Amino acid sequence: MNLIAILFALAGAVWLIPLARSGRLILMAMAVLALGTVFGPSFFAVDGPIQISIDRLLFFAIVALALVGLRFGMTSMPQLNRVDWLVLGIVVWFGYSAATGGSDPPGTPPSARWLFYVAMPAAMYFIPRLITIKTDDVRWMLSGAILLGIYLAVTAVFETKGVHSLVFPRYIVDAENWEFFGRGRGPLMNPSGNGIVISIGLAAAAVGLIQASRERRLLYGVIIVCLLTGIYATLTRSAWLGGAATLGIIGLLNAPRRVRVFALGLVILVGGIATTSIKDKLFRLKRDQNLSAADAEKSIKLRPLLAIVAWEMFKDQPITGHGYGHYYAKRKPYHDDRGYQMPLDQARPYAQHNVFLSVLVDTGLVGLALFASWFLMIAAIAWQLARDGGADPVLRGVGMMVLGTLAAYFCNGTFQDTMIIPMVHMFLFFLAGVSVTVRQSGIEPSAAGRPRTACRAADTVVVAG
Repeated sequence: MNLIAILFALAGAVWLIPLARSGRLILMAMAVLALGTVFGPSFFAVDGPIQISIDRLLFFAIVALALVGLRFGMTSMPQLNRVDWLVLGIVVWFGYSAATGGSDPPGTPPSARWLFYVAMPAAMYFIPRLITIKTDDVRWMLSGAILLGIYLAVTAVFETKGVHSLVFPRYIVDAENWEFFGRGRGPLMNPSGNGIVISIGLAAAAVGLIQASRERRLLYGVIIVCLLTGIYATLTRSAWLGGAATLGIIGLLNAPRRVRVFALGLVILVGGIATTSIKDKLFRLKRDQNLSAADAEKSIKLRPLLAIVAWEMFKDQPITGHGYGHYYAKRKPYHDDRGYQMPLDQARPYAQHNVFLSVLVDTGLVGLALFASWFLMIAAIAWQLARDGGADPVLRGVGMMVLGTLAAYFCNGTFQDTMIIPMVHMFLFFLAGVSVTVRQSGIEPSAAGRPRTACRAADTVVVAG
């Protein structure tokens, strides 16, 4: 395994040379996302004060190249806008919260969690902010997301069907790592995270379907069916909701008004039916090989208990929180509380199952305000790109892809702490940086591209500093 990892690293280093010389940091960032998903720390890592893996080596190489580019004028620091300042605020506040939360809990140290789940994603946000994005970059981004999504979808189907001989990398089907075994957990070893990344590919495929010629729409239709099958194979309800929301919001953006009204009514109707007739079947769905249907139903019932614990913890530290990454160290007294006459201790082994509650408990109202404001502003920018991109399909494609990604993240984040799932925030922040850059500066034509396109100056109020 070590030899294979070294060979992959050497092969990747060869490709860095032309990318670095061309100054296409954005393509290198896409390589980090792909390598981090497929060949991340679970595939190969060197443990130490900071766990080093193939994708992280490439990430630090990109950061070094970006700094060198700033020094010698190959890249340029943009005029910071409100979204940029929010990202910097998230990094500083979450870091301060991790450092001042008290003694470290068992497991991952808060400083490491901050580095890998906050600071590195923030750096990925600023990579596209430092460069000019070209039309070919967007095409590579869409195509890469689709190809990665197809790989994850096919792998998820092989996992659930027990065709383990065709699953690569092999650690995905290691039965000793029992959590989520039997579901489409993918190389991220988490079915919800797997569903989010597949949904990003689904958003890209939906953009392709909308913008493709009639001859190629069948191909995109087959790809969408493949990706939806992969999302189903995660056997995770939040992933299903995320996939449906991704397709739904992109479809509604391109549908006539009467179709949108009909679709909204249909969603309400189906939602009402689901809560009455198939609710019990969904709650008792057997998913993991090591998890019974009764245990699956129990996981649903634990969420109100976790919400109560979060509420009680919030009341004690409403402004600053208990410290980012310190939940496990601070939760014990709240699980022992008998004031609610509910078995709160049953939720003791579990992390928070809602990313916004998790942020609130750990970093308080300050942290939640920063994170939620950033999320909503990215959603507003993506919406403006998708609706007001004019006749340029590249701008609209970026907006629709980011909106689909946010929809998938929100649906999964409502039922999972998506902040601690590997790579999810790397994708989220990178795509956010792309959307802010094209919103502010437009798209640079490629060698044979059309003239530079930018949104109307009057519409830049969302990102204006």
